[in-house]
Amino acid sequence: MALLPLLSLRSTTALYGKSTEESSPSEVSGRADQNSFIILDTSDGSLITVPDREFLYGALSYEMSPGFESEALKAQAVACYTYFSRLRKIHRLSPDPELKGADFSADLSCGQFYLSDSQLKKKWGSLYEKSIRKIRSACDSVYGQVLTDGSGELIDAAYHAVSSGATENAADVFGIDNPHLKSAASPGDVYAPDQITDVSFTADEFRDRLKKADSSIRFSGKPENYIKSTECTDAGTVKKLVVCSSSFTGGQIRTAFELRSAAFTVEYADGFFTFTVRGWGHGVGMSQYGAQSMAQDGADYREILMHYYTDICIRKI
Repeated sequence: MALLPLLSLRSTTALYGKSTEESSPSEVSGRADQNSFIILDTSDGSLITVPDREFLYGALSYEMSPGFESEALKAQAVACYTYFSRLRKIHRLSPDPELKGADFSADLSCGQFYLSDSQLKKKWGSLYEKSIRKIRSACDSVYGQVLTDGSGELIDAAYHAVSSGATENAADVFGIDNPHLKSAASPGDVYAPDQITDVSFTADEFRDRLKKADSSIRFSGKPENYIKSTECTDAGTVKKLVVCSSSFTGGQIRTAFELRSAAFTVEYADGFFTFTVRGWGHGVGMSQYGAQSMAQDGADYREILMHYYTDICIRKI
């Protein structure tokens, strides 16, 4: 599952290529309409267009297993569609030259953000027919639904795989306050597979990785005294970690040590620095395993979305 960080749509015939039921994404020969996404494939620099409904199927399949509860799948579909529809609106109103006319970029060769039908057949094998039926059913049932603020503007519908047990305020993670991305309890995440992971590094590895993150850092004293202080959010994400002469954000440490999340503790013992990590992803917005837990407890997709996103409306466009 992924971070960004994604869906829901209408049955139409593709403007470029065959019908949505049988086509693969085709190369763009002009601007697609509002019912298609234009993607810059970073693997070869090409632009392709994917009709909304087809994109929804492939994006939901990328984000969630078809083994998840139907209501969790529906919630993810709405969040996905909102997230990418917002990107589309932003980049069509104010194009980014680096996107070359696309709504967003992705490495489609490895199925980033979106899996084509051929990729899904390879991924699911003999379970393809059963799996795609469930994915399509979830998407079709919420097709066109998005999350908006009170004025009808699409929200930034962030989501992640697993929280530490509570989601994060956007301001604490991204540095920008967002009225729709506030901390929410997510107790079901503690039952997610590998919700807690451990990873260890020797003192040399620890120093080398931090030097790559900050070449100005200077180490002194014994390794057990390297870590001076840690500041965390209420949900457990590290906001600031002071190591010797340098200060790092939790995100910087997560990147430097390839941790699943920035909700971690770190201790030194027996020659190793060990990170104990909770959750997977940035922790903001909807937790996918939290949504699964709520669905298992009887919540429908609307209840799930209203729980993880604050002051929102669910509308059909």
